[in-house]
Amino acid sequence: MRQWLVLSLSLVVWFIGVSVAQNSKVQSVPKAIVEANASVKLGIPQGARILLREVTVFVENYPEPSLRAFVEPLLKAALTEAGFTIVASTQEVRREAEERQFERESEEVHKGSLPPKGRILRENVELKATVHLVRSAKQLGLLLGQLWRNRIDIGGFYLRKNESGALVFLEIIDNTSLTTTAQLVSFATDKDETFAIAGTPFGGILFGRDNQRQRDMNAIKAAIGHLSNLLKLKLAEREPIRGKVLGKFEGVTATYIVINVGRLDGVQKGNQFAIYPVRKVGGELVSLPPIAKIRVLIVNDTNSVCDVVEGTHENISEGDEAKEIIQEVKAVAKK
Repeated sequence: MRQWLVLSLSLVVWFIGVSVAQNSKVQSVPKAIVEANASVKLGIPQGARILLREVTVFVENYPEPSLRAFVEPLLKAALTEAGFTIVASTQEVRREAEERQFERESEEVHKGSLPPKGRILRENVELKATVHLVRSAKQLGLLLGQLWRNRIDIGGFYLRKNESGALVFLEIIDNTSLTTTAQLVSFATDKDETFAIAGTPFGGILFGRDNQRQRDMNAIKAAIGHLSNLLKLKLAEREPIRGKVLGKFEGVTATYIVINVGRLDGVQKGNQFAIYPVRKVGGELVSLPPIAKIRVLIVNDTNSVCDVVEGTHENISEGDEAKEIIQEVKAVAKK
């Protein structure tokens, strides 16, 4: 009986430990990757709509288009896990628009089954991904030399004998100005820890069973796994979303606050904002210390409905400032 009790307690402790680990906001990223991207500022709103415009894969400095079928689903899963929304490409939108137009004009299609017009959202940001797969220290040295000439320093990445290495570069392009705003780099070898990215159809792609190909795939998966966690860290470094209180209304059980920022500004359900009252002091409008904390319940394109989780709603007025509260996210830099 005593042994069963000890075993039961051990299982409870293990389960709690697993739950804490899964819910932890601490992201694990190798120290060398953290340092290589230390000065990069994303400038992307949380929940941004992105288009993965290009995916290019090189094997020992030679293009390898066949690997795109493996890399692209991994990248999309990593971006989705980091909190982004993937939008359809121009070709996909055109094809779907033509199909819908045909269905709307057809007398054989029930019009109630068609989605309303104007529901396809376009991207805020375009991404270009480049993956370099290297299989020898010599090839890695040549690649690092080329990167160094372009002022890209990824010191701390080494390739041992019989290892494959993968370097992933993610170029971030502002869709309004069509200018590159940031570039992230991630790297790993097949011996590095591989992160599980949910929803990725690994089993749907078949490759040869040779050891070299398996090492290549492991290196790519590990590098993209590190990239996903790096994106989460960089998103937490962004500037908070700012808005103003539009007003408040009485619900059945609570008073709700409406702010003038929404989905198009990067607001997501569950985000929290601090309310800073704006009052006239000495003839000038002044932002005073925060008086309440609100939580987003419903997100529309240009506004959000929130409830009050700290403080009271009585002193909140139209025009008060709302500043997003960003949860602190720290990196565990693995050596």
